[in-house]
Amino acid sequence: MSESSGYRLDWSQVNLRGGLRTVLVIVLVSVVLILFGGLGITLGLAALFVVIGDGPGSLRSRLLYVASFTVMGSALAFAGAWAGTDHLVLGGFLVAVVVFLATLAAALGKSAAVRGLLLAVWVVLALALSGSVETPAKLSLAFAIGGVLAGGALWVYGMIRPGDPSEVDRQPLIATLFAQLRTPLGEFAVIRGVATGLATYAGVLLFPDFPIWAVIAVLVILREERATTLQIGVLRMAGTLLGVVFASAVLLVVGGNEVAVIFSFLASGFGMIALRKVNYAVFTLFLTAMLVFALHVTGDDAIYGGVSRLLATLVGAAIAFAAILITTRRRLNI
Repeated sequence: MSESSGYRLDWSQVNLRGGLRTVLVIVLVSVVLILFGGLGITLGLAALFVVIGDGPGSLRSRLLYVASFTVMGSALAFAGAWAGTDHLVLGGFLVAVVVFLATLAAALGKSAAVRGLLLAVWVVLALALSGSVETPAKLSLAFAIGGVLAGGALWVYGMIRPGDPSEVDRQPLIATLFAQLRTPLGEFAVIRGVATGLATYAGVLLFPDFPIWAVIAVLVILREERATTLQIGVLRMAGTLLGVVFASAVLLVVGGNEVAVIFSFLASGFGMIALRKVNYAVFTLFLTAMLVFALHVTGDDAIYGGVSRLLATLVGAAIAFAAILITTRRRLNI
């Protein structure tokens, strides 16, 4: 994709079926939240992450992946919840290490890169959820149960509809990761890890209610190329701003009509995925609007939450821009 193409609207990429599936998932997640509370969402997230990270290979290798992913996710849930309570610096360091390793995992293939990113996002979520659970052990147990349930579903599905029984060629884990340390990927992993660690510290300090948005902004925006980083950053900030403005305007118009707000929430979820590939700013617009409507439905100050998300995104973008500009200047000896 050229630099200019990122700003165009590609209407040929509309995905109506994906939007409808998203609405169904949102409804199911909402039911789980109502029935089981925050720990139920953790269980659901674990199952969702396992499904997203599932890759090719025999059923045995896929179940081994589920087992390892569940163990790592449970450990990170405990560590993140513990660090998020009273150990902010350690929390930032934990995120930096996980993101560093997750970035190196790209050398192991696409599936490993996706799983690494999921674990990086999860540890930040665990930090954010630390204030809403009684003990880190409960969050860890909820993730473990979700992973086990997803693994059971994968096993049943694999028995009914067997996939490719052949094993995927796997590179040695430790040796491959160590081999990347002196490569451009290794350098970028260090930059990305430090940047997300700083974003975690800043996010928890400045936006304690939900600090993940500053970190997500860095993970999404920061790329190895300066031009790509700047382009994605501009689209992310523009989409977030437009989403806050759009959702705030809708809330001002519909007032206390909760049915209209719920409809707007579901419509935003539909638009988020249906138009995801049309343009990244459009995706971000509907994602932000959906979150603002969700805050209203749960009784929180929706406009304040939307503005906080915008400010957190700006902080994350600033960190990503600083990281890529400083490192590229050093490479070019400017």
